[in-house]
Amino acid sequence: MIAVPFFGIQDSAYRPAYQRYDWSFVAMNVPFDAPLSRENIQRALHTSILGSRVDFYPVTTSTMDDARRAAMDGAPEGALVLADEQTLGRGRFQRAWVSPPGANLLFSLVLRPSLHASSQLSMMAPLAIANALRSLVPDASQVTVKWPNDVRVGGRKIAGILIEGSAGDGDGFSIVGVGVNVNFDPGEHPEIRDIATSLMRELGRPYPRLELLAAVLEEMESLYVGIQRGESVRERWASLLDTLGRRIRVASGDAVCEGLAEGVDADGSLLLRHDDGSLHTLAAGEVTLHL
Repeated sequence: MIAVPFFGIQDSAYRPAYQRYDWSFVAMNVPFDAPLSRENIQRALHTSILGSRVDFYPVTTSTMDDARRAAMDGAPEGALVLADEQTLGRGRFQRAWVSPPGANLLFSLVLRPSLHASSQLSMMAPLAIANALRSLVPDASQVTVKWPNDVRVGGRKIAGILIEGSAGDGDGFSIVGVGVNVNFDPGEHPEIRDIATSLMRELGRPYPRLELLAAVLEEMESLYVGIQRGESVRERWASLLDTLGRRIRVASGDAVCEGLAEGVDADGSLLLRHDDGSLHTLAAGEVTLHL
């Protein structure tokens, strides 16, 4: 028996519950080292919305693009697109996402959120991933979120999120793209070795990707159901932000702002206090610490 987090849909107060399970029971006899496949993913998941349909690709250009096409073709709420390898994976600001084949979690979800829930997605997704990771790493307090939605452990990035949407008359959708470093050694990549980490690096051993996927989607579904019925995740997400209270520089397009990260508003926009006392609200941007 090993400790596996069980995240059920709970009341509005939302308290993660932890129970002990034999993983072979929870995952319906999916072996610890089972490879990713449509069948293994379906057997591992214990969600009712997220993963309602599973599309798996050994190799694809981008799960975001695949999920967008699926959504436009009428894919149901919660459709999951997952790949073992992406050749054109991207993060925010069109940056490439470094991920060797067969090492990490690379997936996108088709969601059809309410207007309120749409405003919460950029907070809900990193909160879900952070909560799942906090139950696994040795020191949960080291799991933080860099505004707006980079999940970090010990100040190093372990997960990134990209959210894109399409408005429509009753057929709008959002795509939530997720990349989590699982069994990946950032030290082999000089360009990210000092700024990235992985679950394997934090635990000192490989970790089953299917188990992590199941935990993340359980957590995400619980939060998503809540925001769909009007709840807010702002306070829980903001409590994990390592950006607040620090002097930062924010680049957004060609504009660069500096000041004190004072707080976030109801939709997760950053409230930046300039030296002249004025307050600037930023909906998106790339944050660096002001040295």
